[in-house]
Amino acid sequence: MTAILDIDSHEMAPLELWGEIFGEDVAREIHAVGFDILTRTRANPLSVPGLVADTVEINHETVWELKGASAPSAIDLHRRPAVLDEMGVARQLVFPTFGLFALILVNDPNAPQWLGYDPTRFDVPAIGKRCVAAHNEWAADITRSTTDRVRPVGIVLTDASPADIVEQARALIDSGIRALMIPANIPPAGASPAHPQMDEFWHLAAEADVPVTIHLGTDNGFLASSAWSKGVEVFHPSDKSSIELPIEPYRATNIHYCAENMISTMVLGGVFERHPTLRFGAVELAAGWAGPLADRLDNWAATMFASRLKDTLTLKPSEYLARNVRVTPFFFEPLARYYQHHANVWSMFAYASDFPHVEGGKDSRALLEKVLADVPAEAREAFFATNGELLLPA
Repeated sequence: MTAILDIDSHEMAPLELWGEIFGEDVAREIHAVGFDILTRTRANPLSVPGLVADTVEINHETVWELKGASAPSAIDLHRRPAVLDEMGVARQLVFPTFGLFALILVNDPNAPQWLGYDPTRFDVPAIGKRCVAAHNEWAADITRSTTDRVRPVGIVLTDASPADIVEQARALIDSGIRALMIPANIPPAGASPAHPQMDEFWHLAAEADVPVTIHLGTDNGFLASSAWSKGVEVFHPSDKSSIELPIEPYRATNIHYCAENMISTMVLGGVFERHPTLRFGAVELAAGWAGPLADRLDNWAATMFASRLKDTLTLKPSEYLARNVRVTPFFFEPLARYYQHHANVWSMFAYASDFPHVEGGKDSRALLEKVLADVPAEAREAFFATNGELLLPA
């Protein structure tokens, strides 16, 4: 097999080092608010007192089994190329942990309850925007100072005008950043992603060969009410919950709603028709929904809305999905069954380690190779390598 492409990993500097890495000013603001979640998460903990440096030896065990901020290169991304060598990975997208926390502060209407702060005392969204800017500055610096194999995403805030969204994206691209991340839970610029006002943004990303992604943790608040799980004991978040995901059955099984929603509007609204080279990823939002979505969109487009869509789409919806969209499965998903039932959109599915987060599982490459042992060799090769090229172009 050729070298793996990994379309989901993270920086994971602990709270105690945020000032050193992302700037003392934003760190002081965060400490002043006193977010409860910073010290109470057990999975992917944000606070690791006593951890002062990224010095753990890089070997098979530490790379594939050690999780959290103590894993090698979780803090110092200049060590990540050596980690990739141990993993057998050619290129890797790096999503935020600090920046994800910042994005939640900006866009999640449930943030006060989930993160634990008094919204009447602090302008937390404003703090979040300053933290997003700090993440982007860090991401640009890492992009410039380390190998092109390591690609931190830049965050684009979409609660803004179309012109401002384009301006943010252009600045990130000009800084050298090779992948963008937008929140999944809000309509960009207050309208559909397929609205013509977003075409300049999609065109910019497509022309620059810079993927646009959505990621777990930016989906909170997509539903108008958070009461669907309220008062049900089995839906109470476990103590293994993280900043990204309050682990419980209801929340875990609907994290894909926002991805389906955004991608459906983009496909049926002609975004991928107008921008055929646009690269789009739905990362760490599970993958079992992708094949059924392709079937559902194909059915509606060919029957009820065939006449309405004839001047908008020249391909079947599933063909846009296969060409323009990538999704990442969790290590415990039945990937072989996905291939069996949805081989027509197999190119959507791509490997992601989620290094060093716990949701990625231990030795996920070996686990998924075993899951795919009985599918054709070319399908395994596509999953681990060639499918990921859409989000990690050479």
